[in-house]
Amino acid sequence: MTNELLSNTSCRLIIDPPAEGAWNMAVDEALLDAAAETDTPTLRFYQWLRPTLSLGYFQQYADREKHRPSLEADVVRRLSGGGAILHDREVTYSLILPATHPLAHDTDQLYRAVHEAFLQFLSRILPIQKSPWRLARCEKPSSDKPSSEPFLCFERRSPGDVLLQPARRTDTSVDYKIVGSAQRRRRGAVMQHGSLLLNHSLLAPKILGLNEVLDTELDAEEILEILPAEFGLQLGMDLQQSSSTAWHKTAQGLVESRYASNRWSMRR
Repeated sequence: MTNELLSNTSCRLIIDPPAEGAWNMAVDEALLDAAAETDTPTLRFYQWLRPTLSLGYFQQYADREKHRPSLEADVVRRLSGGGAILHDREVTYSLILPATHPLAHDTDQLYRAVHEAFLQFLSRILPIQKSPWRLARCEKPSSDKPSSEPFLCFERRSPGDVLLQPARRTDTSVDYKIVGSAQRRRRGAVMQHGSLLLNHSLLAPKILGLNEVLDTELDAEEILEILPAEFGLQLGMDLQQSSSTAWHKTAQGLVESRYASNRWSMRR
């Protein structure tokens, strides 16, 4: 599926300031619920007020013990699956599509299209050509047995993940995952959200971001000046920046009933 097929699709653009983990996850779910009632896609970018561990929907809370440095972090359980993410020095996105959108019917295609936007964006702004590293997609999972996968998402490898790999080696065992995503579907609408890792967190020091691997100094603000337009180009979307807060009441209700609750975070 190409952006020509998707051209002229109007999409609401939201760029939010750093916020609590519970609020970030609640807004994503509120937008997913809204998409199930409307025909308007939403592209949202946001950041985190402080280091926060988001558990995948199906992860066991007790598995936090597998990564003791992040025990100091706030914790929230996501609506999407996958491994835990230590959100800190990154740019986070969510793309929410109603059931009427063509990409909502092919979640694999959606995953690839979004990550292609990241690849194109990074190819334009990073000095990859003169670097010992290259941008690549992950071609195979890190393990055939999900139960044996690492606790943290950025230590896992899933097909389509955006990687920095050695430019002159066929051995891909040494690489750095810099973009990973997860999805959730509800009443035909689909939400995909994920992270572009800029730098390591002090609570996950072994997971390096692209600035450390490539010796660059990109920050979230300059990335957000360019990245949304690349999404619009690659996904064939006409982005319309929105200041609406219509979904905030729903999000606040979700914070109080779910995402700020230990009962939700520790439900598994």
